[in-house]
Amino acid sequence: MRKLRIGIIDIVSRGPTRSLYARVMNANFASIMPQVIGAWCREEGHDVAFVCYTGFEDLLKELPDNVDLVFISAFTKAAHTAYALSNLFRAKEAITAIGGPHARCYPEDALQYFDYVLGFTDRETLRDVLQDCSQHRPIGMHIAARQQPRTLPGVRERWQFVEPTLKKAPLIKIVPMLASMGCPYTCSFCIDALVPYQPMDFDVLREDLRFLLKKFRRPLVGWHDPNFGVRFDDCLDMIEEAVPPGRIDFIAESSLSLLSEAHLKRLKRNGFKAVLPGIESWFDLGNKSKTGARQGMDKVRHVSEHVNLILRYVPYVQTNFVLGLDSDKGAEPFELTERFLDMTPGAFPAYSLLTAFGRAATLNLDYQRANRVLPFPFHFLNNNQAMNVRPRNYS
Repeated sequence: MRKLRIGIIDIVSRGPTRSLYARVMNANFASIMPQVIGAWCREEGHDVAFVCYTGFEDLLKELPDNVDLVFISAFTKAAHTAYALSNLFRAKEAITAIGGPHARCYPEDALQYFDYVLGFTDRETLRDVLQDCSQHRPIGMHIAARQQPRTLPGVRERWQFVEPTLKKAPLIKIVPMLASMGCPYTCSFCIDALVPYQPMDFDVLREDLRFLLKKFRRPLVGWHDPNFGVRFDDCLDMIEEAVPPGRIDFIAESSLSLLSEAHLKRLKRNGFKAVLPGIESWFDLGNKSKTGARQGMDKVRHVSEHVNLILRYVPYVQTNFVLGLDSDKGAEPFELTERFLDMTPGAFPAYSLLTAFGRAATLNLDYQRANRVLPFPFHFLNNNQAMNVRPRNYS
């Protein structure tokens, strides 16, 4: 295989910005897989130029003109930016590939603009692209591994890409880590609903945490797991073996079913400062919130008591809701959410509108077959400001 000059762009911002929030936080939303691709490419002997685009960089200056192959990672809201970049680099005779959420959600559309569209990408899949590295036009080649990679390069191996990205964050610097992939829950609207749960190598994670203690006085780690702590004791044993009490702060998205008081005491002892559990609905998905068959006001009381308990141990709790699920009807879901907020003033609520991102979830295809997906341009979807699914019980 010839030695390639490779560019990698992790698109965090869909375009240029000057907002204070973006300046402080955008670099902390960097994805892990572009860094993984960079580490693997260098291990294969190629030259790699990497940039996390936060909205403040000039991409024409950040990447060299003479790259052979460019990998772009993007969410759907940045699809137009990704397509424009692909066109720019193709005009310079480069081969282009796209991965990340948009490539998984809308592969048929992305194939019109890229030579390669990547679904699940393991090292063998990447090696196939590197060996082929040729034009596939006018329609690109869709490549996907059968499952998520079993192992990934850790923070130490990705540090050459993590460090320059974190330097763009002036105040808060969140190191991205991953203890598991997939999820044991099957929330029908979720892109991970059918992805089998698998833990990462705990030995690698342990060494990564020890490595970070040498890089920061008090590191802040954000776990990117769809659901952190499924193997709770194994995860916390690993952290306790690697980190002296109070030396690292952690943020994690977890579920109420995992956050018992005994677990909360252990999380507090090990520096967890924020958790983001999903409540989703007052009339469905009770297994994730550990409420079983409870519905309506009964579930509100139960969840409120639980979240107030969490707040005794973890200072920041973001409760996530999805508006417009088929189990909801009438004014009651909104009134119950208002009651929950009155009863749980310490919780920070986050609301997502039911949105079908292409083929991200099996349920999305059901919506399409039922003619419930509105012809709304997918480039403007972001879960919060537009909804492209006709709700079953609302106009």
